[in-house]
Amino acid sequence: MRALPILEFWPDYNAGPLWSSDGTSVDLTSLNLPRDLIQRLQSWNARYADDKLPFASNDIEWLRDGEALLDEVRAALSTTHTVVVTEPWWEEPRT
Repeated sequence: MRALPILEFWPDYNAGPLWSSDGTSVDLTSLNLPRDLIQRLQSWNARYADDKLPFASNDIEWLRDGEALLDEVRAALSTTHTVVVTEPWWEEPRT
């Protein structure tokens, strides 16, 4: 069985939140994602700032939204890509 291409989930200024293995931002419209999901990803990513991350902020709502979007992206791309994270807070349960 052939391994699926890997995408990394990571928001950033004016790019992301999906990145190819060579470190380039992936054009969301090039993936088989629903238009509504693309729009929500772009809107969420546009609100990114370094102070949104958990070591600098307590913006639990933004992080929860990101976790939900990550789950949706993984489900939508489950047959074509593996979506990984490199920071533990994307998959930590929020209280």
